[in-house]
Amino acid sequence: MWWAIRCAAWLPETALLARRRTLSWQNMTRNVAVLAGSTGLTGRYLREVLAEDAFYDQVQALTRQDRLETLEAGQMPGATHLFCCLGTTIKTAGSQAAFRQVDFDLVVRFAKAGRAAGATRMMLVSSVGADPRSRTFYLKVKGEAEEALSGLGFEALHIFRPSVLLGRRDQARAGEDWSVRILRAVEWAMAGGLRKYRPMPAGVLASAMAVAGERGATGRHIHHFDEIYNLAGGGAW
Repeated sequence: MWWAIRCAAWLPETALLARRRTLSWQNMTRNVAVLAGSTGLTGRYLREVLAEDAFYDQVQALTRQDRLETLEAGQMPGATHLFCCLGTTIKTAGSQAAFRQVDFDLVVRFAKAGRAAGATRMMLVSSVGADPRSRTFYLKVKGEAEEALSGLGFEALHIFRPSVLLGRRDQARAGEDWSVRILRAVEWAMAGGLRKYRPMPAGVLASAMAVAGERGATGRHIHHFDEIYNLAGGGAW
C-alpha cells in the first residue's frame, strides 16, 4: 500500500485522482468547493481532482464570464471551501499594475466574496519566497495577498508556496522553461533549506490542496515542497 501511495505522488494525472476518494456518508454537512483560476496549469488538475472527490458535494469552477473583478457572495451560494489558483506573470500581464490586479486584487476579491458567502476554509497557491517586505515586486505582491487573506477570519487558511511548476501549459512561458531546465539539472544538489526550491509537478500540488481542504486543520498553514508532497500522499525523495 505504501509503495502504491508513494508511486502515486509521481503520477498525479492518473493515480492521484483514484486515490482522492472518500465516503460521502461520512460528511455531516454539505461541502461546496469553489475554484478560481480553473483554466491555468494547477487549476486544470485541481478541477479534475475535486470533481472525482466524493468529499465535495458540489464543485463550482469560476471563469472569466463570472467577472471576477466584480464578484459577489451571491455568485457562489453555499460555498464552504475556496481554492484559488489565480496567477499570471508581469510579462504576460503587460505591466506591474496589471499583474497586481490579478495576483492581488482578484485574489482578495475572491476571498472576500467567498467569506461573505459563508466559506470557512481557503487554499491558496502563492509562491516560494513570498514576502510583503520583499524587494522583488512579484514576491512582494504574493506576500501582500497572503497577508490580506490572513486577516479575513477564515477558520483554516492553507497557503501553498511551490517553486517552478511542472506540467503542460496552454501558453508557453519562456522564462519558466529555462528555470525548469536549470532547476532539474541541479535538483539532486538541492538539499536542506534549498529543497523548497525544487520544481513541483502541478498534479501533486493540486492533490495536496484538495487534501488540505478535507483535513480540517484550523489556523494558518504554509506548505513548501516537502509539506506539499506529504499532503499529496507520499514523501519526496
